[in-house]
Amino acid sequence: MKKVILSILGITLTLAISAFQVGDMLCDAKKLKEKAKEAIEPYKYDSAELTRITYKNKESVKEVEVPLFIGEKYKFAFVLEALPKSVEVQIYNKDKDSKSRKLLFSSKDGGIDRKEFQWEISKMRHVYVDYIIPPAETGSYSGCAVFMVGYK
Repeated sequence: MKKVILSILGITLTLAISAFQVGDMLCDAKKLKEKAKEAIEPYKYDSAELTRITYKNKESVKEVEVPLFIGEKYKFAFVLEALPKSVEVQIYNKDKDSKSRKLLFSSKDGGIDRKEFQWEISKMRHVYVDYIIPPAETGSYSGCAVFMVGYK
């Protein structure tokens, strides 16, 4: 009985590790960041973030706070091509716990799913980037998104 349980545990562990490795192969951080850097030109590079997105059995939200300096003009670039399923990106003026927050941008504006896009903003102290992650169709899987900030 112990051998059967250990065998099943070993197979499950092997499958789980290989699933994460497939997701990591899609997430070529260097390539994705190079694309994002081209997209923010002529702005100067400020920062970048590689966000791991895990699809689960129900819709979820992953939020990233972005601090900004008032008086600067910013350009945000998103590269979502390493995601196995479309994710909506929404940008707000306040975090998800605030009842008075306002939607500043949505990647679904115009009803088009985009894998790469840019957005410009100025005169804000913080913005909050929300990744709206749809439910997984079967099991769970992952991918990654790159978000880059440039300033003028």
